[in-house]
Amino acid sequence: MKKISILLLVLFTFTQLSFARDSIVISDAWVREVPPGATVSAAYMTIQNKADRMDKLTSISSDAAGVVELHLSKVDDNGVATMERVQVLELPANDKVELKPGGMHLMLIGLKEPLVGKDSVIINMDFENSETLRIEVPVKSLKDSDGTHHH
Repeated sequence: MKKISILLLVLFTFTQLSFARDSIVISDAWVREVPPGATVSAAYMTIQNKADRMDKLTSISSDAAGVVELHLSKVDDNGVATMERVQVLELPANDKVELKPGGMHLMLIGLKEPLVGKDSVIINMDFENSETLRIEVPVKSLKDSDGTHHH
């Protein structure tokens, strides 16, 4: 009976770890290719929280940049565009947040090498209630974009 109890405890623990791992799902991620010499780029994606409780994106990093920050672009009533840093991104339970051009996005600041011709970059995302995600994000070629600058 003791062996069964231990086995059930181990199985329950692994089930919980699996749930935590799958509670945050990243989709449609991409990084904007920028010309050689550029020191910043932007990354976009959809972050889905499949858990029954709120989570928070608390920190972000990348091997491709010195700093990664969450920013929100806004245009006021006079047409003046501004961008402000967001310290923590709240992820509502069973909901998703879209990071997109002209809105909330990740800024990769201090690029360590040109993104031209690069297939992907690694972005690390730390969450309050979930494990750290290390995702490979494809670089979207300038040829694939509409030619406008949206950050």
